[in-house]
This record gives sequence, structure tokens and C-alpha cells, in this order.
Amino acid sequence: MLQSILRKPRTAHDIALGVRLAKMHDRPIGPGDVAHVLKEAGVPYVIVGAHAANGYTGRPRATVDVDVIVKHPKKAARAVAAAFPSLQVQDTPVVTRFKDADHEAIDLMKPAGSKLWTRLIKESRDVVIGGASVRIPVLEGVLAAKFCAMVSPLRRLADKQQDGVDFLRIIEANETVDDDLAEELGELVYAGGGKEILKLIADARAGKRLEF
Repeated sequence: MLQSILRKPRTAHDIALGVRLAKMHDRPIGPGDVAHVLKEAGVPYVIVGAHAANGYTGRPRATVDVDVIVKHPKKAARAVAAAFPSLQVQDTPVVTRFKDADHEAIDLMKPAGSKLWTRLIKESRDVVIGGASVRIPVLEGVLAAKFCAMVSPLRRLADKQQDGVDFLRIIEANETVDDDLAEELGELVYAGGGKEILKLIADARAGKRLEF
């Protein structure tokens, strides 16, 4: 079997492609839709999860939901509920989840859930997708978010393995990573996480299996 073609990421283009793939899987709500609602409500935010990772892997994939960290969770939840009244709401201490039938549609992640989340709202950049501006983390921020998911004791193994694949593909597709920033962000996940994320980056560069 031929190896997959590696190419440099085209951030805005690749996120838009991921949105189209998701819509082909009957997931009509994209990051641009959620970003518009939050901007109208005046809520600082940053899109994370697969939609953000798509901008850095060079190999976009479909995803069932939009993951977004919001600075003001209650205000954000009210705005999203008003914009998408057909969705069912499930509120927890770390996330407000909006569901469409059996699937997640939007996850509003609360800053209190992780020191990293608060930081990622700042360590971010704007990309234009379909004429709309969407805020996503910088490269190192997406790596740190994937690292956080990979080591979470609450996340399902299959999902953690997918996070590991995303992490590997980001490293493969990007020649340079700001190690100092990656270490700083990794340390926000847990004490010692900074050194661990640097090891994972080095292992990925060396073509080694990631151990997490």
C-alpha cells in the first residue's frame, strides 16, 4: 500500500474542508456558525477540537461537533441556546453540551475546567473561513489541547487514540514548533506536563510510537 501524501497545512482552506466533510456526515453546525453567535453575544472564545486541529494536520477529517472554550460560560450558553433552540442542553461543571439527537453538536468548555483553557483564549489567531472570521489556537496551543485530551483519565480510549493520531499528524506537517511555548502550555495541563509534551513532540519527530 502506498504511503499517505504529506503536505504543508493550509489552515483556513483545511478547516473549511473539514467543515464540508462534517456537513456530508449530516453535521450542519460548523465553527463559523458558533463563532458568529459568540461574537454577537460579546463572548471571547477559541475553537478547539478537530476543527482547530484540521488547520494544522494537512489532512482534514470530519467531526461530529464543535468544541469551543468560552470566557463567560453562562452568557455563551444563553446565546447558543437562543440561536439553536432545537438542541438539547446538558450542563456539567466543566462543559455545557448541546446535543442533536444522539450526537454532540456543540461543547462549550468552561475555563474553570483547566488552566490551559484560560490561556488558549489568549494564545490564539483569527482565520477567515467562508468570509467569516474564526478564532483558533496557535499551533502549540492545539498540540497542548490534544496533549490534555490524550492524558485525561475521563476520556475514552478510542478518542484518546484519535487525539494521538492528530498530534502525530500535526508534528509531521509542521517543520517548526516553539518548544518554549509548548512546554509552558503543557505545564498548565499538570505539573511536569511541559517536559512530557516535549518528549511526545520529539518521539513524533523520530517516528516513534507515542506513549501517554
